[in-house]
Formats: sequence, structure tokens, C-alpha cells
Amino acid sequence: MPIDEIFILPPMGDDGLSVGAGLAALLARDGLASWLAKRRRLDNVYLGQNYDDRIDACLAQTPAVRKHDGSPIEIATDMVRQGKAGAVYTGRMEFGPRALGARSIIASPSDATINDTLNKRLERSEFMPFAPYVLEEDAERVFEITPVNRYAAHFMTITCGVRPEWRERIPAVVHVDGTARPQILRESENPLFGGILRRFRDATGLPVLINTSFNVHEEPIVNRPQECRKALVDGRVDFVVTNRAVYTKD
Repeated sequence: MPIDEIFILPPMGDDGLSVGAGLAALLARDGLASWLAKRRRLDNVYLGQNYDDRIDACLAQTPAVRKHDGSPIEIATDMVRQGKAGAVYTGRMEFGPRALGARSIIASPSDATINDTLNKRLERSEFMPFAPYVLEEDAERVFEITPVNRYAAHFMTITCGVRPEWRERIPAVVHVDGTARPQILRESENPLFGGILRRFRDATGLPVLINTSFNVHEEPIVNRPQECRKALVDGRVDFVVTNRAVYTKD
């Protein structure tokens, strides 16, 4: 039976129970007709705490951390092009297990060895693959995106084929079977995350970057500024970029 569209709730684990409980309560209170009439699409899951007013002070006041003056997007992009891996820390944290650009680690997809080196730094298993993120305008030319999987791909919850002409150019995000689990990004929803990718694409011709969660294996995704600072000082990433600046371990 053909599928018109598929959607996977972004918090697809135990954290999604809160969503189900809320929906069930609304259904019981309002009835099915009202419940269906008031449905709307989920645009994003940037629903957590926003620490933009604290993160820069936390990092700048740390003796072991150096602040880089200049455009955060330009500096971060240049560092990624140099082969460095950095964390994006901006706005409200994502709801669910997928990092979607608020608490993400980014790196170039062109070098397959980054998987081993970054997994070691994050104490992850070697079989854990990295996912790519791509701007809306580039999604279909890199990945097998269709009306069936497009919406789910905004939340990095579905795999699809990588078009053959791109597989050798972005090996760090391609699975052994030629698939990937992309995140399609609306740049307006995360200008910092999207701006870095756009500048990287324009400079290199590669329209994707690695996006993996900002955490050590079996630890929660970094949330508070103090957790971000510790990850930088411990050498888990080479830099942290916020809306205001880029920071490295001094």
C-alpha cells in the first residue's frame, strides 16, 4: 500500500510520553472532531532553555578559554575548513535525542577519518555514524528526498539514499549501504547554524556538514553553559561558536 507521507515524532523515546499524555488529555476533553481540527504541523523542536544571555560570559570569564573577535560565522567556517570540529551553542535546546543545531558538533564531511578521531574524543563506539545537515534548497540534489520523507527529514528521524555522485565527496556522513540520516534545515529558524553551512558550501562546493550531538557517549546532550565550558576545556571539541563569538581552549 503506497505511503503518502511518514512522520516520526522527534522525541521518539520515553521523553515523548509527555507529548502523548498531553494529546490524550486534549482528546478526552475536547472530542475527536475538535482535536483533529486544531492540529498543526510542528515547525521545530527548539523548546528547551535559552542561555544566550549567559553562555558568552561563562566562556569569556574562563582563564583557559580564548575569545576570537570577528564574525562568528566566518571564523567558525574557516576552522571547519581547516579540519577542526566545533560545537554550535545557540538559542533554545532541542527537545528529543537529536541535536538539530542548537547543541550540535559540526565538522567537514569530506574526510572519513574524522569519524574515528571524533568518536575517540567523545568516547563513542566506532560503529556510531555521523549525520549530515543540509539547507532546504540543496536537499533534493544530495539526498533522495521525496514528499514522503521530506517532513520527517527536518527532524533527522529518517534515513534515505545519498545520490551516487555525492557519496565519495561526503564520505563521513554516508552509511555503508549508501544512505544517510539528514537534517533539512530552514535557515530562518537557526541563522547561526545555517549561516555556517551556507558559507562552507559557497567556499567548498560541499552542501552539507556533519551534525552530531554535543555530548560524550552515554551522557546527556550539553545544555547549561557550564557543561559547554567543560567540554571545551576537556578538549572534546576544538571550538565553540555562539551568536556573539568563537571560543577555543587557550
